Amino acid sequence: MNNTLQNGFMLLEYLAADAGECSVRELAAHFGLPDSHVCRLLKTLVDTGYVEQAPGSRKYRISLKILNLSNRRLMRLKLRNIARPYLQKLVRELGRPVFLTAPYRNRSLIVATEYPERFSGDAGIAIGQIHSVNRSACGKICAAYAPEEELDELLATCDWSRITEHSVTDPARFREELQSIRHCGYARMAAEFDENTGAVAAPVFNASCKLAGAVGVILPGDASRWTPRLWTDFIEATRTCGESISFALGRPLE
Repeated sequence: MNNTLQNGFMLLEYLAADAGECSVRELAAHFGLPDSHVCRLLKTLVDTGYVEQAPGSRKYRISLKILNLSNRRLMRLKLRNIARPYLQKLVRELGRPVFLTAPYRNRSLIVATEYPERFSGDAGIAIGQIHSVNRSACGKICAAYAPEEELDELLATCDWSRITEHSVTDPARFREELQSIRHCGYARMAAEFDENTGAVAAPVFNASCKLAGAVGVILPGDASRWTPRLWTDFIEATRTCGESISFALGRPLE
């Protein structure tokens, strides 16, 4: 029964990954499962409403009901509700897209986004997105505060290949960066997977002084504008926002 449930979630996640359509045979081949087993799983998912058969086709796709499931969780997320006014203030101050993440198995998962008025373009942030551990500012925050006994396993999942000249390819060097993040109270991502993509993030703590999430802000999409003054302004504003949300969550003043 546990394997059946796990396989059902694997199918659901696979269909949701790109919102594509797949046949029973395609799914069976991808997961190495019997066609009959996949067919039964899909029938159950269709009966529950989370998967639907494409009209006039033998293929299946994720249904919109999944949005209802996630929306209910988001609406009751205390971190998101308390943080919203502080995120909006940060957007007005910096004029750049801002996002809030929560830890998910020591990874950074976006739970809220805020955009400036009349913002155009794609900032590359979306609710539900899970950040790279070693190539995103919020991902680094979550890794920095992960339990030491779980850090080795987390770093083992990272891609350490060189994408740009700024990519960190040495896990030992990355561990040093995590120590610096804990000491300084912020993280930077500067052209580590794209030459013109940068971000700043700061931790958010709860009343028990445990990591509750991270607030991040996207830098202007032109690395030539990343002056030392811009970095300083973005870091200070983001840290202040993180501290304000932490205080609102009940973290005592130090």
